[in-house]
Amino acid sequence: MRQDFILDFETIGQNATKCPVVDCAYVVFSWDRFLEDPYSFEELTSLVKTDKLDIAQQCRDGSKFSKGDLAWWEKQGDEAKSKLQPSSNDLTVEQFTDNMFAYLREVGKVDYWWSRSNTFDPVILDRLFFDLGKQDLLYQYLKWWRIRDIRTFIDAKFNFSTRNGFVPVADEEYWKKSFIAHDSTHDVAADILRLQTIHRAENDLEQTDR
Repeated sequence: MRQDFILDFETIGQNATKCPVVDCAYVVFSWDRFLEDPYSFEELTSLVKTDKLDIAQQCRDGSKFSKGDLAWWEKQGDEAKSKLQPSSNDLTVEQFTDNMFAYLREVGKVDYWWSRSNTFDPVILDRLFFDLGKQDLLYQYLKWWRIRDIRTFIDAKFNFSTRNGFVPVADEEYWKKSFIAHDSTHDVAADILRLQTIHRAENDLEQTDR
């Protein structure tokens, strides 16, 4: 059975070499399920693992962001902004890398892994593991030649004529009520649904409402 991995970082700033990580959502999904047992948004959000990181610790260790980066977050909704607040569940970078490696080791073989922009999320992931001397552990499961960009995949499928962040369910009102922008868990689930929607359309199968 084919197993794919997807991740999404929320960060303060856009400099992948310096920005502190707010959180990271990641999950393995089965492409084989798209046709016969399609995922729902609720199922995917329940499967996604999301680790919140200690922002202050990262800044003490050299991560940086600007006033403009922080101002962007201040314009977001309350649910998004709440992630910037310290939490007793915040992980150090080392704890996060240990968590992800344990998850990948349990999953085993990853066929392809996906991100929304391969010049950002994979670069951050590589940096975090590299800084701790753990990149060889990461490369055991996430091979660099197996990474794919979701935006490019979607754009190419639509001949660059539609938004790559399109609503991936039939019930758009449900989506407006359920989907939270800049929530890494929701972003990961949404992109899996987008891949699923395209694959089902190519096989002339209707997408589920939810």
